[in-house]
Amino acid sequence: MRNPFTLGIAQKNDFCNRKKEINDLLQHAKNGDNTVLFSPRRYGKSSLIARIIEQLREEGYLTVYVDLYPITSEQDFISRFSNGIFKGIGRGADTRTIADRLKNIFSRLVPSLEVRPEGYNISARFDRTSQTGLLLDDLLDGLYKYVKKEKLRACIALDEFQEITELPDSKKIEGILRSQIQFHKEISYFYIGSRRRILTDMFTDKNRAFYKSAFSYTLKEIARDEFVPFIEAKFRKTGKVCPSEVAAKIYDTVRGYPYYVQKLSSIAWDITIRKCTDEIVFESYTLLLTMEKTDFEGIWGGLALIQKSVLKAIAKEPTTSPYSREFLERHRLSIGGTQKAMDVLLSRDLIEKDDEGKYRLTDPVMEAWLRE
Repeated sequence: MRNPFTLGIAQKNDFCNRKKEINDLLQHAKNGDNTVLFSPRRYGKSSLIARIIEQLREEGYLTVYVDLYPITSEQDFISRFSNGIFKGIGRGADTRTIADRLKNIFSRLVPSLEVRPEGYNISARFDRTSQTGLLLDDLLDGLYKYVKKEKLRACIALDEFQEITELPDSKKIEGILRSQIQFHKEISYFYIGSRRRILTDMFTDKNRAFYKSAFSYTLKEIARDEFVPFIEAKFRKTGKVCPSEVAAKIYDTVRGYPYYVQKLSSIAWDITIRKCTDEIVFESYTLLLTMEKTDFEGIWGGLALIQKSVLKAIAKEPTTSPYSREFLERHRLSIGGTQKAMDVLLSRDLIEKDDEGKYRLTDPVMEAWLRE
């Protein structure tokens, strides 16, 4: 029997709750509002946005999703952004009519159609020696021209949006985007990111182009009273039993972190013959730590010594006062080194400040790995 838990994009019955978030974000999109969506990695942002886009598309919206995580240059950014928009405009058309849809919309970006046995792929060709600003202006002008001409509403989702800050001309790109987007009344934009410190700075620093240009929306953990019954139901539908108290233990063990709740449940389901127990959850969690070890070692290897020391100290002792003399002395840290390390760890979203003002590791499983 197939494992009922998913580690990828959650769809249909694999999607747990998020009813309020779906309603809130749909309302922002329909109001034409731009929204910054924050959360740690693996919190289900992509699954949530996929659900939003699917619903808007069913209601006749032109929808575009662009993953900016892999970009390494301005040309990469233009290529991924333009390919996403071309595909959005061409969605639903066949090879005989797609060229007509894109005709005369863009002057510097040329549609390239590749026919394949399973369908077609459309992408953008452009002179890679052209200035980024000119190409971006052409792309956004063309998009808005098409939306106005066809009397459409549109929603553009830019995932891992903070990655543009790594580009050499990032400030210029931010300025061009803002100057165009502020006039796109028929288009709503979702700026999605997991490096919350960087993304927050983009929209709250008065010296940045996107200052106060979008609503902020923080994606929290899925509520315990929603996730626990979800786990129980998944076991039950596959002929196995997971009592509510055991499902709650799964949730609590990984601090309600959506990805880890699904993964720990998945491992426990594999081990369970008929009834899941606390012992099975413990065994599953040991396996989970082993599975994630390689990723954690990669992150650990990329840190400076002082950053490692501060991260380990906070893993062992989450605190509201990381700069207090007592904390520094207990962990043999210096005030200057700790302050610099904290800035880096916060910007990389390795640590966070919780609702009680306590600094802790963002990833609860990495926290447990470091404690060991």
